[in-house]
Amino acid sequence: MSVPEQAAHILALLKDSGAGEWVGFDVLTADCEHGLLIVARFLALLELYRERAVTFEQPDPLGPLQVAWTGENDENAIDFEEDYG
Repeated sequence: MSVPEQAAHILALLKDSGAGEWVGFDVLTADCEHGLLIVARFLALLELYRERAVTFEQPDPLGPLQVAWTGENDENAIDFEEDYG
């Protein structure tokens, strides 16, 4: 499982919702059949956050994680293959 591929998949899902629209992590992982794929998507989210392509919101401790596309840094957001290659 490629973390950059998962980042591209997440960005596509978030772009469909639009910039600033919240999507639950449960929605982003709804099609995952294996735990490793969920881990890869979570790592991808962290990378996208680092690149400022997404933002998070989790109002309650251990509550649902909400993710939104910022509309920024799309070009560089998934260019981190060397970190996971």
